[in-house]
Amino acid sequence: MWERREQQPLLNREAALALGRTGTGTRAAEPGWRHACHVLLYAPLPAGSPPPGYAVLMQLRFDGRFGFPGGLVEPGGESLEAGLHRELLEELGPAASGLRLQPRHHRGARVWPLGRTGSGSDAGLVTHFYIRRLRLEELAAIERGGPTAPEHGLEVQGLVRVPLGGGLPAFLQHRFAGDAREQLLGALPTLGIRAPPTPNNEDPPNTEPLTPKQGKE
Repeated sequence: MWERREQQPLLNREAALALGRTGTGTRAAEPGWRHACHVLLYAPLPAGSPPPGYAVLMQLRFDGRFGFPGGLVEPGGESLEAGLHRELLEELGPAASGLRLQPRHHRGARVWPLGRTGSGSDAGLVTHFYIRRLRLEELAAIERGGPTAPEHGLEVQGLVRVPLGGGLPAFLQHRFAGDAREQLLGALPTLGIRAPPTPNNEDPPNTEPLTPKQGKE
């Protein structure tokens, strides 16, 4: 079943980092907010592959939910991209060492205030989403190296390729971590893919395209 959540508006990177800030800077450790960063890694498939012609990675977590690689940024001065890179090394292994995410890969952030709809672990959290295109051989190397990652068998149970063709509606019926389903659906237009309907032929929830609002809310 679809898990319906109150959708929060997208913010750009600068607006999300400015939450609670009185000065300027690029660090993520602002009082009262925790920041989590995750990334969608994808690669084009060889010519002649079935449409839509892309491979997209997600991971099966320890709690049985699907999500994207990444995690919480450490408080105390770690930047968003440095925190994401650290998490990728822990969850994907050495093959992720060359994945240097930049602010230009940031595709939006959502804020989950205290006292609003969402799980207890979401409250007071800012979830940042990145999209990074790879060569297919780079993505395949990450898949092969996954079992050597420090978090393999612990936080991460394994990597999967999202079935972007006819199997996508069935895949979306699984349980997802946080707003990972919304992030996936919002990223589909980047790959030229239309989000599928729900089993009841309703529009899927929370499918706002990844076009963050500019400035503070």
